Amino acid sequence: MKVKPLVALVLCSVSALAVASAGDKQVTAEKAAQELANPNTAYASLNFKFQYNGGYEDGGSSFVSVFQPTMPFPLDNGDKIIFRPAVSYIDNDFNVGAMKQDQSGVSDISFDLAYAPKLEGGNIAAVGLIASLPTGSNELSSDQFAIGPELLIGKASAERVIGAFPNHLVGVAGSGTDEQRINKTSAQLFWVEILSGGWTVGSSPTMTYDWNTHQAEIPLNLSVSKTTVIGGRPWKLGLEANYYIEKDERTRPDFMIGFNITPVVENQLTRLFD
Repeated sequence: MKVKPLVALVLCSVSALAVASAGDKQVTAEKAAQELANPNTAYASLNFKFQYNGGYEDGGSSFVSVFQPTMPFPLDNGDKIIFRPAVSYIDNDFNVGAMKQDQSGVSDISFDLAYAPKLEGGNIAAVGLIASLPTGSNELSSDQFAIGPELLIGKASAERVIGAFPNHLVGVAGSGTDEQRINKTSAQLFWVEILSGGWTVGSSPTMTYDWNTHQAEIPLNLSVSKTTVIGGRPWKLGLEANYYIEKDERTRPDFMIGFNITPVVENQLTRLFD
C-alpha cells in the first residue's frame, strides 16, 4: 500500500506541533481519560485511526488510515478555539456489480474550526464551521470546496460525557459542483462512560443523510478505550466497531472495525497567539 503521502503529512504535522511531554504536572490516567472523552478538551492530541471495512454486497473490503490532530487554543477568559483537520489514506478493493473499485490514495482534507465558550455545571457547547478541500487523489476527490455550519451541545461529568454534534456540508465551488453538488447533513451522537483505571466504554455513531440521493446512513457503534500515562504523557488506545443498519447497499460496507491511537502532545502553535 502506498502510504507515502499520508506519512509525509503526519511527519510535517508532528514537527509543527513539536511533540513533547505533557508537562511537568503529574497526570493520572483517570483524569486524562475524562479530559480526552470531552470534545472540547484542553488537550492537544494526535489521533491515528486504522479502520477495516468489510461485508460489501458484491464482495471485497477496504482499509482507511485517518490522521486527525486536535489543536485547542485557550483564550484569556477560559474559552477555547478548537481546530481539527483530518486527512485519510484509502485503499479500496471491493466490487460494485461487475465494476471493481480498487482505488488507493489520499482523500480530500476536511477540518472543523469551532469556538467553545467556558460554561458552568459541566455543560459543553461549541459553534463553528466544517469544511472539505478538494485535495484528494484521482477518483477519491469530490473536486469541490464544501463548507457549512456545525454545533456541539453536551454535558460532561466525572462519570460520563453525553451530547450531539450536528453539521451540514454544502459544495460551493469547484468542477465537481457541475455534476453533483455536495449536500449532506450529519449528526454524531456520543455517550462515554468513564470507568476506573483510565478505561472508558461508549457509543458515538455518526448518522448522515445525503439530500441528493435521499440516502441515509445509520450505524450502530460501540467503543472501548484505555488511557495510560507513559513518561508523563497520556496515551489513549481504543477499539471501535460499526454495524450499519441503514446504508447504500451497493457501495457501503456492512461493518467497520477500527483501532485508534491518541497521544497527547504540546501544541506549540499556541505561542503564536501569546
